[in-house]
Amino acid sequence: MTSHGPETERAVSNFGQGSTPREVIRAYALVKEAALRAVQEVDERFSLEDFSVLMEVLAEVREGRHDALFVLDLAQGGAGTSLNMNLNEVIAQLAGLRCSRALHPLEDINRYQSTNDTFSTAVTIVAYEGLTAVEKRVVALQEVLVGLEQKYSQVLTTGRTEYQDALPMTVGQLFGAWAGPLERDRWRLSKLKERVRSIALGGTAVGTGFGAPVAYVFAAERHLRRLSGLPLSRSQNLGDEIAHLDKYSELAGGYRLVAENLVKITDDLLYLTSSAVGEIRHPNLQAGSSMMAAKTNPVLLEFVQGLAIEVQGEAYKVSLWVQSGRLQLNAFLPFILGAILKIAADLNKALDAFRRLLPLLEVREVRMRTNLGSSAALANSLVPLLGYDRVKKVLALWEASPPQNWEEAAQILQEQLALKPDELQNLLDTQSLTSYLQPQPKEKP
Repeated sequence: MTSHGPETERAVSNFGQGSTPREVIRAYALVKEAALRAVQEVDERFSLEDFSVLMEVLAEVREGRHDALFVLDLAQGGAGTSLNMNLNEVIAQLAGLRCSRALHPLEDINRYQSTNDTFSTAVTIVAYEGLTAVEKRVVALQEVLVGLEQKYSQVLTTGRTEYQDALPMTVGQLFGAWAGPLERDRWRLSKLKERVRSIALGGTAVGTGFGAPVAYVFAAERHLRRLSGLPLSRSQNLGDEIAHLDKYSELAGGYRLVAENLVKITDDLLYLTSSAVGEIRHPNLQAGSSMMAAKTNPVLLEFVQGLAIEVQGEAYKVSLWVQSGRLQLNAFLPFILGAILKIAADLNKALDAFRRLLPLLEVREVRMRTNLGSSAALANSLVPLLGYDRVKKVLALWEASPPQNWEEAAQILQEQLALKPDELQNLLDTQSLTSYLQPQPKEKP
């Protein structure tokens, strides 16, 4: 079979020839199979032999053996009607070649269905599976960050606010702080599954179920849950499910928050890996310049950040399309699906790349210790123990002759504060510098 049905040809004339994403073909074929199984269960419309052929054809479509016959991009008018027609015509023609009778794309393959309930349901499947894939990657990234938090729990560095040295902290605390937003992303995405999983199957054109037997509706839902393996649930308000697509704005919003957090974390790392700071080193993964041989660029950090910014733009487009639904239908559902697919794909690439990068980052402990030793942040950390005025005196000397490293800083503190070696060691202990104030024993009168 090399030609397309007449409705598909009209759609190509209107919107141009393209290709339907594999995920969409597979999901829509699942919906069609569930619907046709329900039709057969209720009506016994097909002979056993013809029904068996139909199931074979649908399996072939699901597996991708006929993808070349799906020639429409998701950028189209009509709320997905052309995609439904393309699928109906492909199934009818392929099965008709092997069946005992010709099959009609609408009377047979689209029986008891509308584009508005079936395409919507296929979109739900694609969105739910995409959400599951993104969630898994967020979890994996969070786990890497938590592992690095533990690995570097005793390595000191400089905490900074507004790009200024503030107080000491551990590199582990730095990674642990980055893990926090990913933990929230993980929770948000998990909760979104409940919202996304509702389907419109059985609502037909405007959510009233007009033209579909009740037995068919329940059977179609049951078959689809079994075939997809997903916890899909028929909406209790089918008219709402078809007309209002705010669940996709919510989904895109959840994705956008992941992207925002990736931008924040990669921004931090771009600063820390810069030549000026150099406390973390980005691996040399490729030539940094066609002219400067010794240059290393933070290419993966830039890649992750670029994708994350793209995700935010796509999420905004979803919001605009969602609000543009009219009355009982949102004609922009194919565009929304295209954006949701792109968002998920971009996030998956960004999350995978970032997860691969993190273990390759070189934490330069000596550079961190040197920077902290020459920073007023070290003196700031002593205020609770020594008092503001005593530390201020040390700072005056510090500024007049700044220490160049940790050892010089320790020597200044010991001399100016008349500290014993064990007192100095306790004062500069990692726990003392980066945690809660420990109660000091009171001197006896």
